[in-house]
Amino acid sequence: MYELKSENLTHLGSPMGSEYTTTNWRKFFTTIDLAKKYAEKDYLSGNKNPETIEWTEESPDHIRSQDLSFVMYHIKTVKCEE
Repeated sequence: MYELKSENLTHLGSPMGSEYTTTNWRKFFTTIDLAKKYAEKDYLSGNKNPETIEWTEESPDHIRSQDLSFVMYHIKTVKCEE
């Protein structure tokens, strides 16, 4: 299972010490490709001049998008117990 997190970057760029990010939402997917497709759809729906999302591996169980001006996406592997 994979967790897709949308990170709100709109509070960055303020004076040092007052910057922060928040989480817009978290969603869960059965495949990493479904998570990526959802992130791309979400990003395109809110942006008039979108750029292509490039995914970077942070660790074996975490990938992220680049800074997309107002949002950044993170996908992490979630271990499910039975």
